[in-house]
Amino acid sequence: MESVRITVRQDEVPFDRDVISNILERFDVEIGRASIREINQIVTTIEKRLGVKFIRMEFGIPGLPPCPIGIEAEVEALREMGVPQFYPPFDGIPRLKKAAAEFVKNFINIDISPECCFPTCGAMQGGLLAQAIAGRLQEGRDTILFLDPGFPVNKIQNRFLGLQSDSIDFYDLRGERLIEALDQRLSRGDVGGVMWSSPNNPTWICLQEEELKGMGELFNRYKVVAIEDLAYFGMDFRANYGQPGRAPFNPTIARYTNYYFMIISSSKIFSYAGQRVAVTVISPKFIEKKFPNLEKNFGKERVGTAFLHGGIYPLTSGVAHSAQHGLAAMLEKANRGEYDFLAPVKEYAQRARVFKKAFLDHGFHLVYDNDIGEPLADGFYFTCSYPGFSGAQLLEELLYYGISSITLQITGSTRGEGLRICVSTTPKEEFERLDFRLRRFEEDHPV
Repeated sequence: MESVRITVRQDEVPFDRDVISNILERFDVEIGRASIREINQIVTTIEKRLGVKFIRMEFGIPGLPPCPIGIEAEVEALREMGVPQFYPPFDGIPRLKKAAAEFVKNFINIDISPECCFPTCGAMQGGLLAQAIAGRLQEGRDTILFLDPGFPVNKIQNRFLGLQSDSIDFYDLRGERLIEALDQRLSRGDVGGVMWSSPNNPTWICLQEEELKGMGELFNRYKVVAIEDLAYFGMDFRANYGQPGRAPFNPTIARYTNYYFMIISSSKIFSYAGQRVAVTVISPKFIEKKFPNLEKNFGKERVGTAFLHGGIYPLTSGVAHSAQHGLAAMLEKANRGEYDFLAPVKEYAQRARVFKKAFLDHGFHLVYDNDIGEPLADGFYFTCSYPGFSGAQLLEELLYYGISSITLQITGSTRGEGLRICVSTTPKEEFERLDFRLRRFEEDHPV
């Protein structure tokens, strides 16, 4: 039976410690290792029990309206094209494959054919399959090396696949030091793939061209597969990305290696997370290569065939027809310069500036605090700490002040003191409340 709801005023922080402690005890999780979904459930339960509203920073979901172009295209596909009665082609509808290839050319300046572009059920499915292929290309190379911190669920996928994992932390390793560390690790010969995101979830650092060039040379030398997650495509707002066919083009590992998966999601750049649609691009040279070890695991030796017939087909048999038409329409408009897909999401940079100032004004510190000596870009995430607190302690203590987040511990970071702050779901109307709660936290925990 659900507990009786207790209603308190939104500014009565800290909230009832006994009630929150009891909820945490009931969930029976180690708070520092709690997953994003577990924190989400805990906070939702506290909100219902106390009748309060949290400043929610644990969940990396869009906080902006979805792109209407996609919705209209989906409605048309459902009503006019009659797609619900047909299975979608599991390699993707031609319209989307063509639009995706043109998008890569227009905004990354990489030439690929539509046959290299595969719709997946979100970047999540693309990441799962890319790891599965990379970790099974060659006997004895079943380790995925993560450039951390990173998206926690990718490591859950790694365990699900029965692969091995290792990690290199960005904290002290950027520029030439990153290349040296990567060279040393790859030389051991057990790594099949290297996975990262840029802009990075959770630090928002952005790999630079020189770093990508050095990484690509290593991947070619060691025949290791790059898995580049571009979930936040173009959202390094320090650069003027987003003009089709015009420099600057979005940085990518694809310029520097023949061994890559590039994953482009619709969730953030089009605020289209609910439709679970993304595109995974496979290098034109890599897609044709054959590996005997793939035959053993996927029934196919060729990379592209293993990805499609041994991966997408048995998993989901493709992506829903309407979602594919929705993403295709958005890409087409962007390709023609009729839709500036980065203009709406610049709202996140504005929020990040306000959030960072509020945290720093009240005694917090940035953990990953620079991008090779340059200030971090403002975007979806940043990381912070508070003197005297571990990440787990800080996460729990902030719950009493109506603020939720996740620890860096679950992202693979070596920094045990940090939290990931996501700005996406907190509108301007909540900025004043955030500042008030942080001020109360600082007053109760003087340094």
